[in-house]
Amino acid sequence: METTAAISLLQHSNTPSFQDPMELNHILLFTAIATSALVVLQAFQPQSPGARARAAVVLIGSVLAWLLARPIAGWLSAIVWCALLVVPAFLQNRAWAARYHYRPSGSDRQFGITVSPVVLALIIVNVAVFILELLAGGSTNPMTLHQLGELDTHSVVFRHQYWRLLTALFLHYGPIHIFFNLFALLLLGPALERQIGGFLFAVCYLVSGIGSSIAVVLLTKLRLLEPVELVGASGCIMGVVGTWIGFLLRHRHAPLARQRLRNIFVIVLLQLAFDVVTPRVSMSAHLGGLFTGFLLGLLVQTKPVPLTPRSRFRD
Repeated sequence: METTAAISLLQHSNTPSFQDPMELNHILLFTAIATSALVVLQAFQPQSPGARARAAVVLIGSVLAWLLARPIAGWLSAIVWCALLVVPAFLQNRAWAARYHYRPSGSDRQFGITVSPVVLALIIVNVAVFILELLAGGSTNPMTLHQLGELDTHSVVFRHQYWRLLTALFLHYGPIHIFFNLFALLLLGPALERQIGGFLFAVCYLVSGIGSSIAVVLLTKLRLLEPVELVGASGCIMGVVGTWIGFLLRHRHAPLARQRLRNIFVIVLLQLAFDVVTPRVSMSAHLGGLFTGFLLGLLVQTKPVPLTPRSRFRD
């Protein structure tokens, strides 16, 4: 959970309205800024020598790219980000593995990522539904998304199609949308599943997603939001973050709990900042999932598993 890639991609697990395409340039720019800010704040441990200085260079370069070359700012920032942060981090992990004769096995042999059973099952279901979208008319086809169960608040409020509160969580608008959502789930989910167990993780994931949908519908019904059509698993993923917060607060005296809480609060602030500057992203859904997950995390009874130094690299 404390890997740079794991936390950065959370910012892009969005729930866009299907009328607007996702802007990869914007996503790449925010990735570079968010992860660099976290490194500067020393949210990730351990860090390679000079990581904060390189992260500061990425931040400055990203700002200059935004001011001087906005149409390609994300791509320029991504190049600098990869050269100064991603590649050195990868080489450092390789050096660490060679020095301590660490031999990853199974699912983490190639990428340093462990896949837990429920997370793997959720990824398979989401991919299967995405394939169904493609076969049914296309993942960016408004009619297809509506027929398969997007969160159409008008249909929920006036036609009582409450099943959309759940089905919309497994639909995605285009390959970029599902990629970032599932990658964020893969990087953030297994550590929590190992802490609270597969059944409770599945409950927290699904209930948080439904809570995010209900939040959007209620705000629409109260006329605080305009009617919208939403798809995506970001409410569930924000629920995973919220569950982490509640769980770590409940077990705040456990090893690394305070450090992880600090990191997660930074993540939430960055996510909110991204929501504010990206109108097509549903902040209401994100906050609804986050709050629902937080309440569930406070109720989780399982004691945290003691963390070893190696788990810092694998979570």
